[in-house]
Amino acid sequence: MKKFIPYILLILVLFLPLILRETPSIIGYLNLVMIYGISAQGLNLLLGIGGQISLGHAAFMAIGGYTSAIFVVHYNFPFIIALIISIVVSAIFGLIVGFPSLRLKGFYLAIATMALGNVVGDVLRRMSITGGDQGFRNIPTFDLFGFKLESYSSKFYLILFFFLLTYFISRNFIKSKSGKSLIAMRDSEVGALSVGVNISNAKLLAFILASVFAGLSGVLYAHDISYLHPSNFALPLSINLLAITIIGGLGTLWGPILASLFWIFLPLIIGSKLELLSSVIFGIVVILVVLFLPRGLSEIIFRIERNLKKVNVK
Repeated sequence: MKKFIPYILLILVLFLPLILRETPSIIGYLNLVMIYGISAQGLNLLLGIGGQISLGHAAFMAIGGYTSAIFVVHYNFPFIIALIISIVVSAIFGLIVGFPSLRLKGFYLAIATMALGNVVGDVLRRMSITGGDQGFRNIPTFDLFGFKLESYSSKFYLILFFFLLTYFISRNFIKSKSGKSLIAMRDSEVGALSVGVNISNAKLLAFILASVFAGLSGVLYAHDISYLHPSNFALPLSINLLAITIIGGLGTLWGPILASLFWIFLPLIIGSKLELLSSVIFGIVVILVVLFLPRGLSEIIFRIERNLKKVNVK
């Protein structure tokens, strides 16, 4: 029974646009959940697997989003080509930032990446090609070989494809030699070094993957929302992505999407008039998770799996 659950869930997700066709705005919010889930999945590799704190993750979203918007709007590049360029640019920036970060960890790495976020935001505000402080407007929607994805539902399937792609890449990375090296480093850097683990390569690869995931999510965000502003990718978003990673469960594959669901839909459930209350609740949940649920909201999935095993045994 257990092995069929992922397929059942996937079929259910594929039919969501039909199930929710009377409330298309919900599909729009689910698109955002997956976009932020992709970004958080990258941060999960860096923090949850590698134990490296980044407070500049949103900057890589900005780099990906603005790169794609510039090439599509100003140079008339097809979306697919702009997407590939954006991913490459994000990877290059990840490499540039990752190299000096090899010597940093903990508080110092957090400060360094936070500084990166401030620099990126300041540069975007000063460049005319990005729209400056007025923002980048009228970014066209996704265009796949001449087919424009205008509706929430059509966008849903494209974003879902990339979400599943990043999920499987993350899963394979965690199982790979580099992933195991990162886990060993997270648990004990001295111990990992003593048995000959190449920490630098694994750390750098995690940084590049995290940057690519963030850049990809930025591209999807840009063409989904059709508007970008530097303030969208400021420090608060990086902190929220960090909180999402913690709430979901550090090092868990389900964590980013579960916590993204919670983060996006909490204000909708509470209501716009009590927006401040949703921020307070979100903060309290982070504290409670840190204190009582080391595996975060993913603990729900683990408990379901345990119960299914008990049923199978009986």
